Amino acid sequence: MLMKRGRTRRSAEMAVAMAAVLIGGSACGGDGQQADAGVAWEAPTSSAPQVSAPARLAEITSACKLLPAEVTVKVLGGSADTKLSAEEQPVDETEARRRYSCAYGRDGQEALSFIVQVNPDRADTARESIDAIANGSGAKTTRIEDLGTDAVTYESDGARVLAVVVPYEKELRLLLFTGPTIVPQSKLTELAQHVIPQI
Repeated sequence: MLMKRGRTRRSAEMAVAMAAVLIGGSACGGDGQQADAGVAWEAPTSSAPQVSAPARLAEITSACKLLPAEVTVKVLGGSADTKLSAEEQPVDETEARRRYSCAYGRDGQEALSFIVQVNPDRADTARESIDAIANGSGAKTTRIEDLGTDAVTYESDGARVLAVVVPYEKELRLLLFTGPTIVPQSKLTELAQHVIPQI
C-alpha cells in the first residue's frame, strides 16, 4: 500500500513537532490521502544480510544516503517487481536544528518517509525528546528497548511512526520513520537498525 506524498510526511512531521517544544524545532504539515496502488509488502524469506558497521558520520548531509531505496525494499520484503525511488527533499534548517528528509515512493505516491534531524548542543536530552514525542502523539505509544538511546512507536492517522534518538558528541540525532500501518513495526525497526550505526 502506498500513500500519497504528504500523508506519511505529515505524521512524521507531527512527531517531530511533538519534540519541538523541547528541542526547538518546528514542522510544517502537508495534506494527502491514503491510496492503494496494488503494492503489498511480503515477509522476506530470509533476514537482511549482515554487513560490517560503517563508521559514524561526523556530519549528516543526506537522509537518502543513509537509507538507499534498495535497502528499504529489501528490508520491507517487497515482491520481485517492487520498485521504489528515493527522493531527497530540500533541507529544512533553522538556528535550532537541521532536518534531512527522504521520500520513498513510486508514480508520485509515497510508501515511506524517513527524516533525520540534527539538534546541536542537545545530546543530553535524548530521553526528554522521546518523552515529548510520546506524550504529544495523542496515541497509544510503545517504547522500543535496545534501539538507539531511546525509541518509541505509535499509530496515528493511518500511519505507523517510529522515532529514535541517538546522541553524537554534542548533537542529538532524531530519526523518524513513517509508513502506512500495513508495514509492521518490526520492519521500521530493521530500517532504523540499518541507519543507527552510521549516525
